[in-house]
Amino acid sequence: MTSDTDRHPTDGETVLLGSRRGVDERHEACLVIIRGARLGSRIVPGDNPLVIGRAVDADFQISDRSISRRHCRIFHEDGRYWIADLDSTNHTWLNDEVIERAPLRDGDLVRISQTVLKFVDEGNIEAGYHSELHESTIRDALTGLYNRRHAMAVLEKEAARAQRDSGYKLALVILDLDFFKEINDEHGHLAGDGILKQLTDLAAERVRGSDTLARIGGEEFALILPDTTAEEAWQLAESIRQTIAGTSFRIGEEEKPITLSAGVATWQPEMESISELLRAADRQLYKAKSSGRNLVC
Repeated sequence: MTSDTDRHPTDGETVLLGSRRGVDERHEACLVIIRGARLGSRIVPGDNPLVIGRAVDADFQISDRSISRRHCRIFHEDGRYWIADLDSTNHTWLNDEVIERAPLRDGDLVRISQTVLKFVDEGNIEAGYHSELHESTIRDALTGLYNRRHAMAVLEKEAARAQRDSGYKLALVILDLDFFKEINDEHGHLAGDGILKQLTDLAAERVRGSDTLARIGGEEFALILPDTTAEEAWQLAESIRQTIAGTSFRIGEEEKPITLSAGVATWQPEMESISELLRAADRQLYKAKSSGRNLVC
């Protein structure tokens, strides 16, 4: 299993582990589900062994009772990718043959119960196509940030880890621009879009590689912070707030000050779903707004 420091932020439809140095990530080899559960999902293995199975801690989970908890492993060895069965109940099939261990070749079909995955090697232009197609489904078209769908999938995955590990710290920040409706009403939506793009660039500079920054509403953003305490989350949110407050945003020929408010919440042992964490962050955001705005609570 790969360590969490090797993982890239992902959503429920993609898992990408430890990209190999020197290879363009957008054209790396991948496995794409072409039939069965999680249709269209994409796996980019990288150098680290990757386990597919039913267990919640599998690197790529397929919730099907006919699939073993740890069904098979994909790994990189001697310059190529291999697949190995992990003593699964219903076996792992490669091109309609039961295998224990075998190399993967471009176009190979892997069957795990009713789920079929196609292996696309890095030399195949189809690998780039699947990457770009997936990017278009998880990115916000205006800002280039991750979209709400991706953010919620990441939050679900992090919350599942927090539920398994009582010592794991997970923080969530909800950020919202102050008086954004007035900007749109006075200057038009194109001007508002320009503000959002400028803000995105500034905020993204302060976000760590392990964090997930997403646009989840019109002028609302979520910042998912794995392995982060409440104090650390507050400091990061406050840094973003100060940066925005200290910047003059250009609207046409004018320069205008913009502020934002933020609410910080952390996963608590009694929480049962991400809805509770989202509500907790929303309550803190409301507190910041009602306390005068341009504030992190």
